[in-house]
Amino acid sequence: MKYIDTHAHLNVSQFADDYQAVFDICAEQEVGVINVGTHKATSRKAVELAHSQLNTWAIIGVHPCSVLEADSDNVGEQAAESEFDYDFYKVLAEDEKTVGIGECGFDYFHNTDDTYQQQRDVFLAQIALANEVGKPLMLHLRNSPKPGGRDAYDDALDILKTEATVAGNAHFYAGTIEQAKAFFAIGYTISFTGVITFAKPYQELVEYVPLDLIHGETDCPYVTPVPYRGQRCEPWMVQAVYKKIAEFKQLDEEVVRKQLHKNAHTLWQLP
Repeated sequence: MKYIDTHAHLNVSQFADDYQAVFDICAEQEVGVINVGTHKATSRKAVELAHSQLNTWAIIGVHPCSVLEADSDNVGEQAAESEFDYDFYKVLAEDEKTVGIGECGFDYFHNTDDTYQQQRDVFLAQIALANEVGKPLMLHLRNSPKPGGRDAYDDALDILKTEATVAGNAHFYAGTIEQAKAFFAIGYTISFTGVITFAKPYQELVEYVPLDLIHGETDCPYVTPVPYRGQRCEPWMVQAVYKKIAEFKQLDEEVVRKQLHKNAHTLWQLP
């Protein structure tokens, strides 16, 4: 492996017919993949894929949106999981190819912030599981586009500071520099997707974050990076994210590649 996509979703319906072809491209381009679950079906699929492919791992858990709504973004519709099935997820969490718990946290973009308590309960259960099995958390945090509501980053930080004994990553980071500092203070990292290749507001943030606290990800099949806009996003495209980070930081691409590769191995304890 030369690159690692730390947050992908080859376990969803958009890849049901051709995921093997995508894995083959990743192998050719030396890109490792961590597939992330969003509920029972996609978590189980992530583990299955991890066992069937080289340089592939799983993160399992319940997305905050899946707490409140049924999700058909997988092979077979999945009901909402308003209560965390601890025993089910513990079996997956203890699998040797599972490297983390999540993606979990708070989403106020798709959900109103009066659902805080429901999201919090399932988040706390996943933190407890991560603490028990000693594997990091993969965080999903998204704010409402309307000003004045709850802040997903602040809500997560308040809980993590007192409840989590494990490290983790705030994926698809879109918080402030001050919030990033707060995550770093508790041993967490942040990651960037292909959105940094076309959304200018990210440049200052990427320039600020220490290189040893960054991960590159695609969140595929979403947010396809430049120069592949208009295509379905795939894990091998994470190379464009690495390249953009190097450009923003005015660093040699190979220096960035090696450090991000090391960062992924360090946090997710990849072999």
